[in-house]
Amino acid sequence: METVSFAGTVSFFCKIFYLHSIHKEKKPNFADILNFFIMSWKESLDEKMNSLANTEFDYTETSDIQKAANIGLDNSGIYMEATVIYFEIKNIVYILKENGRRKAAQAYTMYSEVLSAIAAQTGGFLNSFSPNAFLVIYPGKDDSLMKAVTGALKISYALTETYKHQFASINGLEFAMGLDHGHIMGTKTISDNGMETLSWFGTSIYKASRICKECARPFYVGTSGIVYHNLGEGLKTTTRRILGIKKSVDMWTKVTYNYENVKKHLYQTNHKISIDEE
Repeated sequence: METVSFAGTVSFFCKIFYLHSIHKEKKPNFADILNFFIMSWKESLDEKMNSLANTEFDYTETSDIQKAANIGLDNSGIYMEATVIYFEIKNIVYILKENGRRKAAQAYTMYSEVLSAIAAQTGGFLNSFSPNAFLVIYPGKDDSLMKAVTGALKISYALTETYKHQFASINGLEFAMGLDHGHIMGTKTISDNGMETLSWFGTSIYKASRICKECARPFYVGTSGIVYHNLGEGLKTTTRRILGIKKSVDMWTKVTYNYENVKKHLYQTNHKISIDEE
């Protein structure tokens, strides 16, 4: 396929502008040509901004992520109830300094592969949130709580047990996860290279990220009260030997933290679920 250089494109438009100027009996100078291009992109931006500002944001309420394909690049989005895992690489700056950019990018890609596979296996989907964080979103009401917690505990197991040797060459990796439940809004944007991405908004996302900040090795997973109090016994308690006697104990530890200058409770655990378990 034949490609056109930037210089060729500029030359083409300059010729058009020149012909346009001839009809006006005026030869273009550099300032005229520059102003022609500036006005072209600015007029386009003005038109888009006026359209966005004067159109009400519209959305489709759904629990099906496939509906995202119907979102346009305008004032539209999808709205869903979901449980959210906010996964964060805790020390990305240290990893960059200690391992370099290539290893940091490699770690990000490896984390993405694990999270994407486990999300799909447990009923969620993965979304890149920032250069050191991911969202794993589980659409739905009560059942999404159980799926998300199961997914988080499987991610914890996969990264610290199943694939620990694959991550061994990258020094100092630390991660944690925060979970919360609520309504979120997704909207589509497009980058200069033509790639479409979904951006998500909702207080549950930011609360999950705040909970994540309170978690660290070996308590990789933390949940809000709404998630913890709606879990079934199978994800609340576990059996441990205490003085040689098997006892059912709570697998979560209650922690007090500040969220928007208000004292809240979160629940942390070092429990994990093997990725081989159904």
